[in-house]
Amino acid sequence: VENARIESASQAAGAEPPVNVTLIRAPVIGRDLTTFEHWLVISRGSLHGVRPGAPVITPDGVCGKVIACGPHQSLVQTLLAPESRIAVLDLRARIPALARADLTGRLVLDYAPKESDFKTGDTIVTAGLGTVFPKGLRLGEVIAVPDRPEALFKPVTVRPFADVSRIEQVFVICLPETIALDSASGWLENTAPPEVSIPDQPTGP
Repeated sequence: VENARIESASQAAGAEPPVNVTLIRAPVIGRDLTTFEHWLVISRGSLHGVRPGAPVITPDGVCGKVIACGPHQSLVQTLLAPESRIAVLDLRARIPALARADLTGRLVLDYAPKESDFKTGDTIVTAGLGTVFPKGLRLGEVIAVPDRPEALFKPVTVRPFADVSRIEQVFVICLPETIALDSASGWLENTAPPEVSIPDQPTGP
């Protein structure tokens, strides 16, 4: 449904034809035992077409991205991981910003212009910047825009649509092989530490 909505909006705006994507359904089989929110292990890997850097979503919204793959399993960094950064856009006001997690399971927006028109209830979507998330994926809802005259940028708090602590199944967006997923460089939509490995499943009976 989300892909259809984005495709319709792109065609209406006279944009280039959208790239065909494949959604791979993947059960969650593990998660970090400290917070249950920062990392997920899914039971799909390179043999299923999953690649590092692929966006991961749920029917509710963005979950995170794949940061490492084994043949049968992949590691997902969620949008609530401390290292996560996602370029976003206010769907109503069309204001760009950068979303990161705080310590309460919410998202805060960095670099939002001080005079920008964020309002409680606004929907925040991915901006399509960087090399990971396509434009227009639902991320969360603005729940607070406190008045802080001394702040350099406007403080904005966002509640994610996807409850990553309770996710049991995700969908991996797999782009064509011709699309490069440069997940190893850059600070925008950055990846996990470079030395991450996932053991393969046992080959015995």
